[in-house]
Amino acid sequence: MQTMRNDEYEIYHTYQEGNKLAHVVKHNNSGSWGIHMFKNGKSGLIEYYPTKSELWAENAAENFVLGIKSWQVDWK
Repeated sequence: MQTMRNDEYEIYHTYQEGNKLAHVVKHNNSGSWGIHMFKNGKSGLIEYYPTKSELWAENAAENFVLGIKSWQVDWK
């Protein structure tokens, strides 16, 4: 598995549907799984799930891009 890394997290999976994209990430320090969400190419939220698994984060990412999971975010 190839991963991408930045200072905060490593990207393990990417989900995309239409104008939404979500990376499944693992925090570099805590090891927590989470997702980094984008809409129209703009970064929105990073949400971590400290007590959850990689599969949980994958499901959250998929739910976001499919419109099942949503947040009130200023996507400017």
